[in-house]
Amino acid sequence: MQLPQALEPWSEWLGWFAPELLPGFADLLGRINSVLGPLRGRQQNGVPEPDGLGDLQRRGPYERLLSSEWLLAEEVPDEFLRRAAGGEHLFVAPQYRAHQANALIVVLFDAGPLQLGASRLVHVALLILLARRAREAGAQFRWGILQATPRLYELDSVAQIKRLLDQRVFACVSAAHWQAWREWLGQQELAAGECWAVGQRLPIDANDPLCSHRVQVQRDLDGSALSFEVLGSGRARLQLPMPDNAAAMGLLRGEFDSVQAAPVRHDEAAPRVALTLPPVISSAGNYVALALLGQPGAVVIKLPTEQQKKKIEIRRHLWAAGRSPLSMAFLSRTFGAVLSDEQQLVFWKMSGLVNVPRPGIEQLKIPPGTASLLPTAWLRSRDAGRLYLLDTQGHLAFWTMRVYPLRADQELGKTHFLADRVLGMAKVEHETLVYVRNERGQLQAHTAGVNGGGLDRFVVGAAEGVSQVLIAAGFAWRHGFGACALLTVNKGSESWRLLTPASYPAPHEQSSLAPGWRGLGLVRKDESCSMLLMGPDQQTFALYFEGRQEVLFSTSHPVVKSSFCPISGLLAVLTGARELLVYSVRQRKMRLQLFCNLAPEKDAAHA
Repeated sequence: MQLPQALEPWSEWLGWFAPELLPGFADLLGRINSVLGPLRGRQQNGVPEPDGLGDLQRRGPYERLLSSEWLLAEEVPDEFLRRAAGGEHLFVAPQYRAHQANALIVVLFDAGPLQLGASRLVHVALLILLARRAREAGAQFRWGILQATPRLYELDSVAQIKRLLDQRVFACVSAAHWQAWREWLGQQELAAGECWAVGQRLPIDANDPLCSHRVQVQRDLDGSALSFEVLGSGRARLQLPMPDNAAAMGLLRGEFDSVQAAPVRHDEAAPRVALTLPPVISSAGNYVALALLGQPGAVVIKLPTEQQKKKIEIRRHLWAAGRSPLSMAFLSRTFGAVLSDEQQLVFWKMSGLVNVPRPGIEQLKIPPGTASLLPTAWLRSRDAGRLYLLDTQGHLAFWTMRVYPLRADQELGKTHFLADRVLGMAKVEHETLVYVRNERGQLQAHTAGVNGGGLDRFVVGAAEGVSQVLIAAGFAWRHGFGACALLTVNKGSESWRLLTPASYPAPHEQSSLAPGWRGLGLVRKDESCSMLLMGPDQQTFALYFEGRQEVLFSTSHPVVKSSFCPISGLLAVLTGARELLVYSVRQRKMRLQLFCNLAPEKDAAHA
C-alpha cells in the first residue's frame, strides 16, 4: 500500500491497517506527534562531558587561546594587541559528548473505565508514535498496562495492538499500581530513558524521577472532542476531534486489516477435534478435515460459498477402533485415510487400494499413536493412480491403485519404495508430486506421477545445513523447474534460499527472517513467489515478497496447528480454543471461522 509522504515515517505500522481506516487515524498521528517534544536524555553526572577539541572560534577565555597567537604576542606585541582590539584572535572550542538517552522507552497505559472508547484510539496512536521515536533513537521499545501485574511487551505485530485494546479493567489506576511498577522497573537491568504514563487522574507525583512524561487523555465536557495534555520537561495541550464512529468501532474491535472476514457461526459448531494433528485441505480448496478428539475418526467440513445462507455441511466419519491415522487426504471430493494397526496398513475409503501388511520399522518409520500426520499425495488419472507417503526417516513409499481395465504391471497389495533421504515433498498438481532428496551431498528435485517417477531432476543446492524444503505448486513442473525454498537456521533465526523458474539454477533471493518468524509455504504467482510466514506470537500471519512483509490476519488465540495447501492457496489454522480459520492467501479473504468444540453427545445430527 502506497502511503502519503507525510505518513511514510510510520509506514511500518500503518501497513497493518486497511486503507479506509487510515484518514482519521493518520490525523491523530500528525496532531499528537507535534506536541511530544524532543527525546529526553539522561547522563549520570547531569552535565555534558568534554570529549576532546572541537572547532576554532573568535571568542573565548584566554586560557584556550590558540598557541600560535601567544607566539605572536612574544614576537610582534603590537600586532597581538591590534588583533585583540579587533576581535581577530582564535580560540579553541572544546568538543562535548552529546546527551544520550538510555536505550529503552517504556509507555504504560491506563486500561480502566476512564479510558474507554475514543481514548483507546489515542493509546494506539501514541503506541505507534513512541515505537517510531525509539527506532529513531536506536532504543528498545516496550509497553505495559498500569493496572496489570508488571510485564512489558514488544510491538512486533498487529496482535500486540489487539492485545492492548483487549486490556479492559474496572478499576482506576491506584497508588498501589504505580508503586508496583516503580519497584519492578527499578529492579530491571536496563533503566528506561523515557517512561510515559498515559491515562486520566493518574496518582503519579509531578516530581517522580521515574516517570519522565505524563499524558492526560479525557473527553471534553460536551463530549465533542478529546483533550490531550503532555507533562514532561514542559507542558503541551491540544484538542483532538472525535473520530468517525464507524471507523472507530472497527478499530476498537480489532478489525484493522481489509480481510473480508467470514462471520463466526455462533449457531453452528463442529464436533470436538484433537489439537495434536493439523487440518488437511483438499487440493480443490473446498473441503477441510480434522481428526476427532476421543473418537476414531475425522470431521469433514465443506467450505461455504461467499453468498451461502444455509448451514455449513459438516460430516463426521468414523473408522474401527484400535487403528491410528498415519495420514489423511482428499482426492477431489473424496476423503480417505491411511490407518495402521499391529498387523497391516488399511486404506480407509481409498477406492482401488488394497490393504497391505505393515512394513518393518527399517522400511517405513511410522510414528507411534497419533503423534503426527505423514505427508501424503493421492494421485489419480483416467487409467492410473498412486498414493505416495513420506515417513519420518525420509523414506518415500507408494502403493498402486486398481484401475480398470487391469494391466499386467499393476502390483496391488504391495508396498513399493521410490526413494530414501527425502527432505520434503508436495503435491503440485492433480497428477504430479515433487520431492527433494539428498544425493551425495547435493539436493535434487524430482517429479513423480501416477505412473512412476519422472526422468527430470534439478539440482537445487548443497544439502549441508538444510533442514526443510518448501515446494511451490503449478504447471511449470510439467516442462521444467517450478520453484522451491531451502531452509537453514542460524542462531534460532530462519534463512530461506529461494529458487524460481527465472533464476534457476541460481538462487533468486536469500531471505533472513526476524527471530521467531517461520516459513509455512510458497505462494506462486506467474514467475514470482511469495513466502507465507507465521509470527513469533503464533497469532500473526504475513506474506513475504522481495524484502517486504504484508500482514494478512491475526488470530484471537495462539495457533497450535496449521496447514497450507500450495495448489489451492488455502491456509487452515487451529487455535488453542479449537477455533478453525481457513484463509485464502490468493484472494486475501477469510473463507471460514468455526469453533470445533461440540461435545460428542450433542453432535449426533452431524454424523
